[in-house]
Amino acid sequence: MAITVTFDIERPTPAELNRVRGGFERLGWQHLGNTACRFPELGQVTTVEDWFNRVIPALMLLRCFARSIAKSGRILRLFTIDVQSSTGYMPLTDTPGVGVPPLSGVDIEFVDPSKSGNAFGARNLRDWLDSIEWPY
Repeated sequence: MAITVTFDIERPTPAELNRVRGGFERLGWQHLGNTACRFPELGQVTTVEDWFNRVIPALMLLRCFARSIAKSGRILRLFTIDVQSSTGYMPLTDTPGVGVPPLSGVDIEFVDPSKSGNAFGARNLRDWLDSIEWPY
């Protein structure tokens, strides 16, 4: 089952695109095209996608980026997400190990980006993931 995200940003810089792509790739997404990503990678077999640690953080990263560029007067012109997925986390079942709980940044196993130019710093990504707190 797969999740595909596409987006179009008004006047992106190469550095901005590389960071967004690199963030998605570090979280295990496959870079399909300029601004299209897929999770899990084509050919990777999974029974339960890791939404807590791979999908939701990538979508949050894109949301934060879209809010960031809005401050400069630019916009996210297009966003699509197509999902055919089955996921969950049920630790107290007869089938142990169903799903993955939300992990701290240090416990998420990152993937190396496909190109060095797509590097979203692993430490920065871990710090960002761990800095998001419950607001109340």
